[in-house]
Amino acid sequence: MDRTELLDLLRQLVSVPSVNPALPGGTGEAELAAQVAEYLQDLKAEVRVEEVLPGRPNVLAQLGGAGPRLLLSAHLDTVQTTGMVLAPFSGEVKDGRLYGRGACDTKASVAAMLVALQEAIRAGRLRCQVLFAALVDEEVGFAGSRALAALHPQVDGAVFGEPTDLRVVVAHKGVLRFYVQTTGRAAHSATPELGVNAIEGMARILPELSTLSPVQPDPLLGGPTVCVTEIQGGVGRNTVPDRCRVHVDRRLLPEENALTAWAEVRDRVLSSEAARGFAGSVEFEPPYLMAPGLRTPEDAWVLRALEGALRRVVGEAVRVGAPYATDAGHVARIGVPCVVFGPGSSSEAHTVAESVALDQVELAAQVLYEMVTSG
Repeated sequence: MDRTELLDLLRQLVSVPSVNPALPGGTGEAELAAQVAEYLQDLKAEVRVEEVLPGRPNVLAQLGGAGPRLLLSAHLDTVQTTGMVLAPFSGEVKDGRLYGRGACDTKASVAAMLVALQEAIRAGRLRCQVLFAALVDEEVGFAGSRALAALHPQVDGAVFGEPTDLRVVVAHKGVLRFYVQTTGRAAHSATPELGVNAIEGMARILPELSTLSPVQPDPLLGGPTVCVTEIQGGVGRNTVPDRCRVHVDRRLLPEENALTAWAEVRDRVLSSEAARGFAGSVEFEPPYLMAPGLRTPEDAWVLRALEGALRRVVGEAVRVGAPYATDAGHVARIGVPCVVFGPGSSSEAHTVAESVALDQVELAAQVLYEMVTSG
């Protein structure tokens, strides 16, 4: 594995801003997508650039012609750069780490996958039919992976790049997000008895919103979680508020259905004494985001192949679960066995000094090379 080429490619990827446009300062993934497509074209891949959202394309490439059918995928978008304590797109290297927004999450995975494929093609040893997919919008709405799943790719398994510390994620949670609003009646704050305070109404139901039905903990994932992450209410210092709105983030076990989970919270809250005792109204808005969880089948070829490559390169293969959602959930839902794997630590992702250990990036590339050349 050519470490210099790998480092140069990763630095090049980090130098191209690809902040999700739904986030502050976001310019989108188009420029980075064009760069990745050019790299793949140089490998003589069959490349398709498919617009998913206006000006935001997935890059799909077909390589190899025999062997197991493997999907390699990683996302192009990053979170915002607000508050970063270093130049976010410099790709500075210091003490064996490369710094910059997206270095860890997840341009290191993109670089490792591309260089592994390049080395396999150079050596004439590519033993898989590889579909490479660079996806948009993982950090906000999963539009890229939803579009990929809609194509129903004919593959035997998939590896999705995320910072896992070179461990194999075989289960992760899904996510459900929605808003709840209380509506009261405005009045002068000097005569609050003439109004209905929506903030006080919300305060009554918040304990119910934050409650989960007891479930048997999952060995890898623990239990589901719920968190109220935003609150808005009030129009002035001397006005009884007639509106209050909160945002709810619910993390799902892989077997849970998002709409069923939403309906369970809604029904419990609306039937509670707290809601019935509120003189105003409580409204649950339909979910605006539902991303499924992941559970990798024990007998999946992709799991055996990745773990075999890890043992040959690293010496061990460690299975873990993850509390977050990834693009893998949408592709797994159509019946494709998926695992999540990549260099870097999730504790470094989205931080003000995001970085990735270059030794891990090189090992990830070697593992993926071993995987695609073993078939």
